[in-house]
Amino acid sequence: MTGAGGAIGSEIVRALLARGAQVAAVDRDLDAVNRQFSSDTRVLPVAADLADEKDVEALAATVRERFGSIAMVANNAGIEGPVAPITETSVDEFDRVIAVNVRGPFLVIKHLMPILQDGGAIVNTSSALGLVGAPGLAPYITSKHAVIGLTKVAALEGASRGIRVNAVCPGPIEGRMIDALEAAIFGDSGTTFASVVPLGRHGKPAEIADFIAYLLSADAAYITGTAHSIDGAMVAQ
Repeated sequence: MTGAGGAIGSEIVRALLARGAQVAAVDRDLDAVNRQFSSDTRVLPVAADLADEKDVEALAATVRERFGSIAMVANNAGIEGPVAPITETSVDEFDRVIAVNVRGPFLVIKHLMPILQDGGAIVNTSSALGLVGAPGLAPYITSKHAVIGLTKVAALEGASRGIRVNAVCPGPIEGRMIDALEAAIFGDSGTTFASVVPLGRHGKPAEIADFIAYLLSADAAYITGTAHSIDGAMVAQ
């Protein structure tokens, strides 16, 4: 699974391990993975820049060599990008977010679906902001809308092999990314995204990870091509 060193990603690794899986834990920051999982022989740490096709091809070769084939993919890596109006967002900033958040999941599906077992599953991490708009976050929101479109196409293309592809759309989840966004948007005001969530709190990484593990499991055998909000009803308003 990708983005394994982050708050949600590391919890996905733990959720899959708890369900008996062996996990290729992929991240650009291998130290972040090793700090958490170096002593667990069920975890294969892999360094990769998912925006670079050569890195993803190497990832696929490493996974094939270690496991032969795989049963599931959690496509979780992503970055938030700048907080600025469209007119003040540089092309380089926009392209970087698209490269990581859209090209990355595309490349992972392109190169790992061929070694995914028939009847396997993929879950892509979009965002609650992949379902709505908000000012100041054009690269991120554009990328997360695109992930949902990619999910629907991959679900249709994988169906003949029984491969299911779904997306999850987390709201504000505790961790570095939400801290960075709140600092950029709210500054020192003391306001957080919890103020716009009807449940009145941030989500916990484990709440996302457990639902992803469910979608990857045989219990979700008839669910594919969908995007699931996990956001405390933030986008239901």
